[in-house]
Amino acid sequence: MKRIITALLITGLTAAIANADWIADFSDSYKNKGIDDAVEKAIKQGVSPNDIVEKGLLIQTLTPPDLVKALYCAGVTGEDIYNAAQKNSLSELIVTAGFKKSKDECSEKVTDTQPYTPTPSQGRTFGGPNRYQNGRLYASPSTF
Repeated sequence: MKRIITALLITGLTAAIANADWIADFSDSYKNKGIDDAVEKAIKQGVSPNDIVEKGLLIQTLTPPDLVKALYCAGVTGEDIYNAAQKNSLSELIVTAGFKKSKDECSEKVTDTQPYTPTPSQGRTFGGPNRYQNGRLYASPSTF
């Protein structure tokens, strides 16, 4: 039993040290080269978009749309960005603003052509048959 507890403690400490390393590296990269470089390095290290958003929101000089833009520019999918934003209480407006910034600044790296919008759950709807197109909620570009 003591061996199992010792093994779990060592594993936990190793994970905590690795977690602290990416956070320090993320902060240093942001200060020296900017958020785009910091996010790109974190993604290459295998850090989840949720963790990046969570730690990025703690940086006083970083705006949430710039953080979202950096995630899109690093090649993160819109669904992952949307889920990370939702878990960290960022609105869809912030995600959309970050997406638009990414299209302006690094469109060749962005994997999505449109900002991610979650599909509605199946069930009764009000709005007629033209409200959905191919199973997804549809809004005409002229409404924006």
